[in-house]
Amino acid sequence: MFWALFLILVCYLIGSIPSGVIVARRAKKIDLRKVGSGNTGAMNAYRALGLKGGLTVLGLDALKGFAAVFLAYFALLPDFTLPVVKVIYGFAAIVGHNYSPFLKFKGGKGIATGFGVLLALSPKVAVLVLLLWIGLVALTHYSSVGSLAASATAPVLMFIYKDHPVYIAFGVASAIFAFYRHKENIQRLLNGREIPFHAGAGPAEGSRGR
Repeated sequence: MFWALFLILVCYLIGSIPSGVIVARRAKKIDLRKVGSGNTGAMNAYRALGLKGGLTVLGLDALKGFAAVFLAYFALLPDFTLPVVKVIYGFAAIVGHNYSPFLKFKGGKGIATGFGVLLALSPKVAVLVLLLWIGLVALTHYSSVGSLAASATAPVLMFIYKDHPVYIAFGVASAIFAFYRHKENIQRLLNGREIPFHAGAGPAEGSRGR
């Protein structure tokens, strides 16, 4: 049991690795928290570093969530607990991404890391919500619209495809968490002040969203 609990901390620390900050510093010697929206996630990395940088951060952040779920197989617990352990470990990585001790307990929105968790739990649903995200971002030019819609749709699709009830519960919890983390974006969308997907990088401003 101690080992399983210790792995929760490991998953949190894996999630807390600031991929975007590291990639931006190595690629252009810039602090991602001080450009564009100030967010450390893939979307702001795309604005600051271009497509290659954005995809690199997206992949690394998703890998954090996927790896956390994979660690559940090493928890040394009974097999019937595996679905619950997968969800707990995956969510620990999402929390780590959002509240990283390496960034004074700040971070991104957890969408890419959450996608990595979803990919490990329900690959078919993960592909569908990714396509939904791409379609809505292309249509609206707002990443937050795609992220919120994908987050809300994931548990519905998981229910339709009869995924494990624990996985569906994860989908609901992660959607609620995503909406909470996007509350400022939602307000800016309502006010017509949200940052478009294609917006270029610049100094981070308090009035601009993550």
